[in-house]
Amino acid sequence: MLKKIIAGTLLSAMTLFALPSNELELMLLNKAVQKKTIVLANMHLNGETKEKFSKLYDEYQDKLMKHRIDELKLIQDYALKFNDMTDENANKVITKWITVEEAELVLKKDYMAKFKKVMPSADVIRYFQIENRLQLMVEVQKSSLIPLAQPAPIKIDIK
Repeated sequence: MLKKIIAGTLLSAMTLFALPSNELELMLLNKAVQKKTIVLANMHLNGETKEKFSKLYDEYQDKLMKHRIDELKLIQDYALKFNDMTDENANKVITKWITVEEAELVLKKDYMAKFKKVMPSADVIRYFQIENRLQLMVEVQKSSLIPLAQPAPIKIDIK
């Protein structure tokens, strides 16, 4: 059974992400396959519901990945400035951070409604609980690598 899930997941992921062109894409593809395997194993769906869920899941993950990339870009920008955080830089980070978070929330709301069309609401809750738990593990790892911002030294002009 697990082999079928892995094989199906691999095929779905390959069509979702096309052919990877570098190591980062290979790593992301591998993580996506692992994630889908975990999700499907914990959803306990059957037949047509599983097929509809799986198709919608792939679509959602594709869009979610775009949000994760935006988040990575934000972290990359932050990494260049965290050690000398001026108010101007901090405000740019805050604005982008809120934009990324709000866009992801809009996506979640949209897909919650779509998932409710293919399965019972209790299964939708279960899916987003699984999704949130997996994301929380990533967030914990990520937060341990991202240093806290250090305010820029105050410059005093003495004439």
